[in-house]
Amino acid sequence: MSLPWRSRAALLVCCGTLFLGVLDGAALNLALPSVHRELRLSTTELQWVATSNALVRASLTLLCGAVADRFGRRRTFRVGLLVFAAGSVLCGAAPHAPALIAARGVQGVGGALMAPPALALIANLFPDAVRRGRALGTWSATAGVSAACGPLVGGVLVQAAGWRSLFAVSVGGAALLYLGTRLLPPGVVAGPPRRLDGLGNTLAALVLVGFTFALIDGPSRGWLTGPVLVAVAVAVAAAVGYVPAARRRPDPVLDPRHLAIPALRGAVLTAVVAYLALGGFNFVNTFYLQQVHGYSPLATGLLTLPTTLGTLVLANVSGRIVGRRGGRLPATVGHLSFVASMTLLALTVTTDAGLAPLLGGYLLLGAGMGLVNPPATNTAVNSLPRDRAGVASAITSASRQIGTNLGVAVLGAVVVSVLALTGQPTDDVARVAAEAPDDFTTALRVAYGLVAATTVYCAYATWRLFRPPSGPTTGEEVVGNGDPSTAAPTATPAR
Repeated sequence: MSLPWRSRAALLVCCGTLFLGVLDGAALNLALPSVHRELRLSTTELQWVATSNALVRASLTLLCGAVADRFGRRRTFRVGLLVFAAGSVLCGAAPHAPALIAARGVQGVGGALMAPPALALIANLFPDAVRRGRALGTWSATAGVSAACGPLVGGVLVQAAGWRSLFAVSVGGAALLYLGTRLLPPGVVAGPPRRLDGLGNTLAALVLVGFTFALIDGPSRGWLTGPVLVAVAVAVAAAVGYVPAARRRPDPVLDPRHLAIPALRGAVLTAVVAYLALGGFNFVNTFYLQQVHGYSPLATGLLTLPTTLGTLVLANVSGRIVGRRGGRLPATVGHLSFVASMTLLALTVTTDAGLAPLLGGYLLLGAGMGLVNPPATNTAVNSLPRDRAGVASAITSASRQIGTNLGVAVLGAVVVSVLALTGQPTDDVARVAAEAPDDFTTALRVAYGLVAATTVYCAYATWRLFRPPSGPTTGEEVVGNGDPSTAAPTATPAR
């Protein structure tokens, strides 16, 4: 039976916000050399421009999931679109680095308000498990495709109209999607309203901000300088204090008991590592292609087409496998594809590298994204009761943003640290890539090698966590990867 047109259109609106948000960040990564030239940004400022949006989204997404459950998902979704559009206007008009970084943060607030209710609304629109699985597969494919398409779209726009045109497209897209929100259900959760956990969210945000500051500013300031040590100390203290604080709250922003579910841990790990690989790759590969090889923004975008194609093809394949056999196989194979991609790039990224191995590495990266997104999303959403769909979707969205944030921060820190060991200046990575390409490519190979080693472990962990059911289950609806621990008990659905 085909879906009603209204449900299909509403799904398109929900997926459209995900596409817009992810595309915006991926496209901006390609434009960073152009932004660097116009605003004269340092390496640290470039990293903050690339990561401030994801950092804010990761810090606020879990809280915004609870806000959506409390005040209505459609209402929260609309507010998010308006805030995202306002942030995009500020980005397009930013005269200097601090203004651009702050405006990207405003965009992040809008993204945090949009993503959790969007995914929760999909769960409301498709209560049937089979249709919901297909809809979540569409959402997952959108996440991977938008990230993969970003460099291509960014290349076209930067080449034709400059980097500020990226944000004009974001404003127009947000306005169009806002008109479509009339198709969405209110998404009001029945029962007593959830209490908002301001303390828990503050502690979680301090963990993310503290470690991100240390990773980004550590190489330039010095790892043992006062500000970096203070940031690490604050992050560690917040992390230690979160669990006892959460146990005293009736509705913590992230219930530690949720992470006791093996499949949910696997979904979080899969999303974080996948977007760490993609986010870090998009950040450093831009400078490699444009500064080392001298490609234009448009040519750089075209060279990333294999990543897009790999994601498009394998996302569809993965979604079908998840529906029939669960998420264990595609998630594990996806991580192995990341291993192959990062290993190939670590071995071949040089100043005179041929296009064939580079394109092969890009294709494998896209294949990995296509394979891991459907099982990660489907498993996370179906790991919690239906009336906590906002929280479950927030966990998924936050995991992606944490991964993107870590990718830019970690790979950037590795590259800068290796450049420092070779005696190169660390305050202008774009200039070093152009003037000392051998040292820059050495740093890239080290960074890619570390990501490859990380994804080897994650492939093993994913195989263990996305385990099949040990026996028959009763009284529960088992979806996602087929693990009873991911079952969603019957709950009062949202209206």
